[in-house]
Amino acid sequence: MNDVRCVAILGPTCCWKSEVGLRLAEACGGEIVSCDSMQIYRGLPIGTAQPSAAELARAPHHLIAELDIHEPYDANRFVQRAKRVLGDISARGKTAFLVGGTGLYARSLIYGFELLPADPTVFKALEAELAMDGGRERLMERLAAYGDTIPEDVRLNPRRLLRACEVLSLTGKPPWVQAKKFDKPDPAYHQYCLIPLLTMLKERIRRRTALMLERGWLEEADWADRNGLLQTPTARQALGYAEVIDYLRHGLKGGLPALCEILTNRTVQYARRQVTWFKHQHPGAQLIEIEREEGAVEKILEAIHH
Repeated sequence: MNDVRCVAILGPTCCWKSEVGLRLAEACGGEIVSCDSMQIYRGLPIGTAQPSAAELARAPHHLIAELDIHEPYDANRFVQRAKRVLGDISARGKTAFLVGGTGLYARSLIYGFELLPADPTVFKALEAELAMDGGRERLMERLAAYGDTIPEDVRLNPRRLLRACEVLSLTGKPPWVQAKKFDKPDPAYHQYCLIPLLTMLKERIRRRTALMLERGWLEEADWADRNGLLQTPTARQALGYAEVIDYLRHGLKGGLPALCEILTNRTVQYARRQVTWFKHQHPGAQLIEIEREEGAVEKILEAIHH
């Protein structure tokens, strides 16, 4: 495996990716690069399931807890950071292990992504414009002037609306006009997509959610709320925080058990979408199906070493 520049361990949340990545990195002295859109943020270790201090000590990690929650992050910014990190790891003669479940980020890096420019000053000015009365409508009109149908995710997601307007301001074209689709992966990456049985995964997610609440997710979400998480450009989308903050502000019939069930169901829905993504958006990847918890990590490692 030492002749491979990067091994990608991808898949839905809670499916042993982190442990598999750690075991592989330990075995060959490799380094881990997070492919997670929310673990990049400081202050959210519990709710985003960042590696523990003990796990971080087992192998070097990158793109974990590097940004303030008020900083924007997207596929473009991830690719730029990841390429720099991967270049440094390669220069050290080490194997990199890309570990995570943010499918768009992984696909953008592995299959090629036409990097579109970003400018923090422009982004902040657009944020201020969006916050004004009628701001959203003005930004939408700006994009609509180019005669193309505005994608649904841009219309419904304020962060993507801002990003589209940022690209438009810097290049003169909306991002979807410039987008190119790539279906051949970079041969420097060996991809493994973990595909767990969803009924099994749901029980794992339920147990992990309860443990996250026990370990202080409520206190973490309270801190995040007081520091403006729900007004941030990207970090506000971290799964489950809006529900936890709503629980802290208004309570919930059924108390903490009811909150745990809501969070579990939200996470399962997300995991189902992730599974669909990795089955269809990563041609050339080896799919590793997991039907039982017992011995799952060993089965995955065996499939990778085969």
